[in-house]
Amino acid sequence: MIVRLDKQKQRTVRHQLLGDVTYIISHEALKQMQREGHTELSPVEVFLSARNFCDAILKLPDIEEGLDDEIDDLEDEAEGKNDFMLITAVATVQLQAISKQRVGIDFKKIIFRIFERLDNHELLWPLIEQMTNKEEERWLQGKRFNLLDYEIQEIELTGGGIAEVRNLFENFLNYSDQVDKDTIKGNLLLLNLYNIEHNHAYDEVIKAIYAKLGTKSTTLIQPKEYVNTKYVENEIRNVEAGGVGVTK
Repeated sequence: MIVRLDKQKQRTVRHQLLGDVTYIISHEALKQMQREGHTELSPVEVFLSARNFCDAILKLPDIEEGLDDEIDDLEDEAEGKNDFMLITAVATVQLQAISKQRVGIDFKKIIFRIFERLDNHELLWPLIEQMTNKEEERWLQGKRFNLLDYEIQEIELTGGGIAEVRNLFENFLNYSDQVDKDTIKGNLLLLNLYNIEHNHAYDEVIKAIYAKLGTKSTTLIQPKEYVNTKYVENEIRNVEAGGVGVTK
């Protein structure tokens, strides 16, 4: 149930999780827990382990009867109380998200039962508070938090090349139907500017993103041509309206 991945696989999965709001909410808090030595699991490993736990309990023919056994199994598998707490706490966030799409399941009862098992853990409420603050800040800013810029910086710092950045862009394309409009707008702005700065090395991927979002045609700006933020924002608005994108 608990996922462990090598660094390359973690990076690939992390790119795929950019469109998952629950990952975005929990990412920073989990990274801090790892940085402070409370766990050896990465945010990706915790998140995927929590997803496995959710899948396991939601497949039970009788969740109320089988829930405690699944919790016990996870606790036995976890390396210490911290890993168990982190995985199940993130699972409650995932369950809240799933509850908006599923009917006939008492999600509140499941979540409350998990919290009963975790209530004495000293790191639980600091973790919940940090994730809650992240969610509130995200809405106060009126947009989703964007990890795409972080991922690009990671690739560049570790010596990644064009192929790896292109793969990141393609992942955004594949998962864009799971992302809200504000995130798409922010990511498109970032991708366009990054593409321009790198002599249009990613034109084909950018065009594919526009095509998937319903753009009829796109004339991309020539290399090194100056584009200010407002101009690119106008392009994004055209995409939302089903327009034609930037024209010279």
